[in-house]
Amino acid sequence: MLKEIRALWKDGSLMLDVLQKLGQMVSDVEYVYSRGWEVCIGQAVVEKTEGPLRERDKGVNQTERDIRRMIVEHLTVNPGKDVAGCLAVMLMAKDVERVGDDGRNIFHVGVTVNGTVAGFKLFDRLDDVQKGVGRLLPKLQLAILESSEQVAHEVLAQYQELKPQIRGLYDALLGLETPTTREAVATALLVRSFTRINAHIGNATSGVIFPLENIDFVTRGLRQERQ
Repeated sequence: MLKEIRALWKDGSLMLDVLQKLGQMVSDVEYVYSRGWEVCIGQAVVEKTEGPLRERDKGVNQTERDIRRMIVEHLTVNPGKDVAGCLAVMLMAKDVERVGDDGRNIFHVGVTVNGTVAGFKLFDRLDDVQKGVGRLLPKLQLAILESSEQVAHEVLAQYQELKPQIRGLYDALLGLETPTTREAVATALLVRSFTRINAHIGNATSGVIFPLENIDFVTRGLRQERQ
């Protein structure tokens, strides 16, 4: 889809600017996601992490607004032109922004449990999932900046592989003997965040490949998760 959008937009420099901003959003949400997990496992001090993390998250929100403004200006100057492409990019930006929201939720879990997730019974599996999801973000950024369908297909394949791995954590949690309420709730919240982040990454990646009507294909699973 991105290749077609780049070909359609008459102002190539505008499209390049929009994609650069979208790529920066991915970099910023990766920071939020990684620092949040470091707080969870006691590798980062909350007081030193919270301010920079909040600023990055604010930057993500501002960049999304910038992208929206640039697209609206483009459509104002070129009414009726490239509408589908513009909507596609806006959908991708929204999903990337949501990754930052869920990364911030991971940070708050870490604050609540005082960085003790490394002592949880399911820590090894949580850590594997966290790393697996985290590896998707640099690839998503590359797929966007280079409009690479090959890289996007790799991301989507790994997204699919992670889904049962993440779902399995719920079953593992239910099978634990006498976990503390705090540990059980924190684990469930982390799994929910990983589920949502993986889905948002898949959704954003779909915009690199699929036509507009199929970009939202991951959202159906995400909506089921919300219910």
